Amino acid sequence: KHSSSLSLVLKTSLSALLNARTHRLGPQLNEHQKIFNHALKPKNNGDHFLLYAASNCVSYREDALVALSRLGTVHRGGQCGGGLPEGSTQMIKAPHFVDRDSGGNANFEILQFYRFALVMENQQSDGYVTEKILNAFLGGSIPIYFGTTEIFEMFNPNAFIYYDIDNPQPALDRVAYLESNKTAYESMLNDEPILADGHHTIERFFSFGYFGEGTLGRRIRSMMGYESPMYHFGIL
Repeated sequence: KHSSSLSLVLKTSLSALLNARTHRLGPQLNEHQKIFNHALKPKNNGDHFLLYAASNCVSYREDALVALSRLGTVHRGGQCGGGLPEGSTQMIKAPHFVDRDSGGNANFEILQFYRFALVMENQQSDGYVTEKILNAFLGGSIPIYFGTTEIFEMFNPNAFIYYDIDNPQPALDRVAYLESNKTAYESMLNDEPILADGHHTIERFFSFGYFGEGTLGRRIRSMMGYESPMYHFGIL
């Protein structure tokens, strides 16, 4: 019953994000295709364990960071660091990080250096999905995500790790297993498609251009009266 609101949130965040990046990077690097074409799925270079880039220090995100720091050295990209001592074996400042305020694309381009990205929403609300999980996929990291469970309608649940803040141990165990088993990690990274249901996911949740095509684009145009005869005759 929340699919309409979920789709509209995605229109303004995920699809707008992709359009902006395609315009900025040009036709040689079509970001849409990296998400929708499995053959072009981004891959990280495996240099570092995990990136956490947040300046809104939500308590459950901080708790998750501390728990994950017991599995490997985490890198802090924003102001938040879970109270961990910087420069310790648990946490260091991300060496590749460019602060968002300086015009850098902090949550996307540097993720190519990380096996995992902690990308938890700042709230769990029906229909609320921001660009965080998409940033991780575009950077080639495996997302560790928390937010609405409607995310499973969009993205393949085998391509990311859902971190249940009320029961975090399964997620922590999964990360620990993937860290200890390179074959399993590479299988998850390379073999699992990003989208939950291929073309049907694109039709349902993504809209490109000003209003776009597909189910979502048609619904937006209809809501705004752009399917009326006046629109087709150029009056609107």
